[in-house]
Amino acid sequence: MHFIRDWWQWLGWQRLVGAGVALPVAVVVVWWFVQLPTPPVENFIPTATTLVDDSLDSLDSLDTLAPLRIAVHVVGAVQQPGVYHLVAGARGDDALRAAGGATPDADVRQVNLAATLVDGEQLIIPRVGERLSPTSVVLNPPISRAGPGAPRDNAPTTVNINEATADDLDRLPGIGPSTARAIVDHRTRNGPFATVDDLLAVRGIGPAKLAELRQFVRV
Repeated sequence: MHFIRDWWQWLGWQRLVGAGVALPVAVVVVWWFVQLPTPPVENFIPTATTLVDDSLDSLDSLDTLAPLRIAVHVVGAVQQPGVYHLVAGARGDDALRAAGGATPDADVRQVNLAATLVDGEQLIIPRVGERLSPTSVVLNPPISRAGPGAPRDNAPTTVNINEATADDLDRLPGIGPSTARAIVDHRTRNGPFATVDDLLAVRGIGPAKLAELRQFVRV
């Protein structure tokens, strides 16, 4: 009892009042923190990888849509001879129009203006009375030209795949000795090709190579 009395005297009424005020305040503060809403969690945060991939996809789409260009040298009886850059797949008539058209003395009957142009070739428009030399083939690539898809030196304008020898076929773009021999062997075993598309049955020739060859072969 003596201990309790001493403790009560030490506590005093001031400490009792302070404790009575502080306790409700502490309870309210604790309750307020407990009731705070949980911060929202981000469901999706874009990463640098996602942004880079999207950009690359966009660039690939632009590359796919962008048309390829070819350069053609138009000379002879035209209004404005020169080198013209045209869309891949353009015809001789497109190049002639780009050069301002033919002059009054041009003999366009010697030129196949419906033929498809290839990169790096020379389109010659002769004049009336002018005959093109045998070595100057209209709408045929120049004798020496670099780049993929170019026929080798002195290659003919077109090759009949049912009559050509292995040496003739070997001069075509993308055709080496083994593929040329495979074409001849397939023709010997199965008979003449009915269409150019039949070359797909030859070992070593796929759709891409056939597309490269198509303008240089016939049946």
